[in-house]
Amino acid sequence: MSEKSTRSVIIIGAGIAGLSAGCYARMNGYRTQIFEMHTLPGGLCTSWRRKGYTIDGCIHWLVGSSPTSPFYPFWEEVGAVQGKEFLYAEDYFRYETGDGRTIRFPTDLDALEAHWLEFAPEDAGPIREFVAAARRLLSFGQPLEKPPELYGPMDGLRMARQMMPYMGLLRRWSALSIADFAARLKNDALRDMLLRAWYPEFSLFFLLLTLAWLHKREAGYPLGGSLAFARSIETRYRDLGGEITYGARVRRILVRDDRAVGVELEDGSQHFADAVISAADGYTTIFRMLEGRYVDDRIRRLYEMPLFPPLVCVALGVRRTFEDVPHLVVGLDIPLKRPVSIIGREERRLQVHLYSFDPTLAPPGRTVVVVLFNTDYDDWRRLYETREQYRAEKERIADQVIAALDDRFPGLSAQVEMVDVATPVTYERYTGNWRGSFEGWLLTPQNAQVQVPRTLPGLRNFYMAGHWTMPGGGLPTALLTARWAVQVMCRRDGRPFTAIKG
Repeated sequence: MSEKSTRSVIIIGAGIAGLSAGCYARMNGYRTQIFEMHTLPGGLCTSWRRKGYTIDGCIHWLVGSSPTSPFYPFWEEVGAVQGKEFLYAEDYFRYETGDGRTIRFPTDLDALEAHWLEFAPEDAGPIREFVAAARRLLSFGQPLEKPPELYGPMDGLRMARQMMPYMGLLRRWSALSIADFAARLKNDALRDMLLRAWYPEFSLFFLLLTLAWLHKREAGYPLGGSLAFARSIETRYRDLGGEITYGARVRRILVRDDRAVGVELEDGSQHFADAVISAADGYTTIFRMLEGRYVDDRIRRLYEMPLFPPLVCVALGVRRTFEDVPHLVVGLDIPLKRPVSIIGREERRLQVHLYSFDPTLAPPGRTVVVVLFNTDYDDWRRLYETREQYRAEKERIADQVIAALDDRFPGLSAQVEMVDVATPVTYERYTGNWRGSFEGWLLTPQNAQVQVPRTLPGLRNFYMAGHWTMPGGGLPTALLTARWAVQVMCRRDGRPFTAIKG
């Protein structure tokens, strides 16, 4: 097929979904142009530098990091894992009690069961039940090669056969939230640890599935962090001949006769193509770029589902290496002598992520320390209207965090060389994510089976990809929905879908 005769597609957003969609579109002969509002690739999968330190803003674990994972070939297709070194932590999480004890959350299921039974023998029943369910999921897998809307009768039968052994497990555990299960525990510390380790509203089935991946060492951390990971996919996309324009915010999607034909940028320029894929924020795409013209009650209800709460991210560059704290997937949870106040909300514990395991993020002998807090979007949006108060609140929070960490790690306050605070407004400004949510919709028992459309009613030649098209979000979701969007586009254009490894 000559380049002149090739159909064209415009992709909105150069996050993992947009870059992946660009890769698959190029593999299938489409001319592609990505428009990205930021000056960097990755979207929410990003890092940023301050005073010689690199603050990682995304990856704690990557599902599909090992060749043993069925997801690994998809990452190979977009060039994300080739040549990457992945690190695997022994513990997902550690929780320090107020009386000096530590509860581990090992990534190895045998170690997890033994440690929890030793710590809380009174909860032997639910502990064993929890671990047994996770063990059963060690062999769990489902067909992911094509989107459900392209399934034929034989695909449905194959899916049914593959899922049948797990249907009872899926029905039982996906109907429970983590809070539901924690309520069964008699040991107060173990119960609180579990509620701190994950979002309490989250469906328990997907926590169990994640533990199965961690146990199999199929969910590791890529050395170099999130931006380096995104750059790998950007390189793959460019090598395939794709084009990207950074610093180009899309104002609206151009539509003629209920057909997407291009985009208009903030600078007023218009760009045309045969199709448009939005890998940008879902709410902005549907209700602003398209002015809410292509919605129905189903789509309106989607945007009433609970979101991942927005975050305050306090990052420090510290002249210290923390040899006494091992690599933990999400961090060390510590009690505070004095509560930390985040716009009037008191926090009595901190979850501290020490990046000493990745030497690429800090100068020798130094460490990036990150503390994350759930927060309220509306409070920060109001505060942002008065920039002086906004800056003062960020400084006040940072000072409190430094003082609290100094209690746990004496001398730390004098070793701080860099301070950076990101708020929900920061996330919104740089990524466009609705209400500053970093991962879209929470995966709760109520929405675990919700199917989000990748097209909109009444609009042709338009597709969506990214974490707003599948509850639970995450990087695998971004990649998978991008692949699926291009598969649907290929089917509608009457061409076979092709995917090749980078």
